Amino acid sequence: MVDFPAAANNGNFKRITIYIGGYYASKEPAVIKTVLGSCISVCLFENKLKFGGMNHFMLPEMKEWENPEDDYNHTRYGLFAMEVLINEIIKLGGKKENLTAKIFGGGHVLASGSTNVLKVPDKNIAFAKKFLSDERIPIVSEDVGGNWPRKVFFFNTENKVLMKKIEGKTKEFSAEQELKYSKTLQNKIEAKSDITLF
Repeated sequence: MVDFPAAANNGNFKRITIYIGGYYASKEPAVIKTVLGSCISVCLFENKLKFGGMNHFMLPEMKEWENPEDDYNHTRYGLFAMEVLINEIIKLGGKKENLTAKIFGGGHVLASGSTNVLKVPDKNIAFAKKFLSDERIPIVSEDVGGNWPRKVFFFNTENKVLMKKIEGKTKEFSAEQELKYSKTLQNKIEAKSDITLF
């Protein structure tokens, strides 16, 4: 299993790993790693200042009955994850009009009879594309969909992405971790709400 690519050893790249709900942006050279199943990562690059960042979100947006103030990890939702990442880049001196995007993930990796679970990857992909279109941030490359997880490495000052499709036991582990996380979140939501989900 690839940890960080050999290219991360050339130069002074800081190694950063993000998980569901995570994000990272910096003007300093870094290689940002994540593993994606049905989740999406968007890599944003500020083309004039030559730096960027990446996020990792699990669902497009909160339900109308959910309260973001009660949520310990609101950036697992695409809407928050995108806004936070853009704001982080702006705080570092970047401008939204200089941004371009690369998007990854949205794989159908969760074996479940639930129609809602099966639709999550497609909803994530559609959300990312619509959000970026609405914000007028061009998508310059993408690798989305399919039936496999992905390991993504974003070199944030070079706008370079290395991606590895994951197969075999590692694929099963990635899907199990995502499903376990989904169930944990669902239990927390149900514990806080008097609404029954079907």
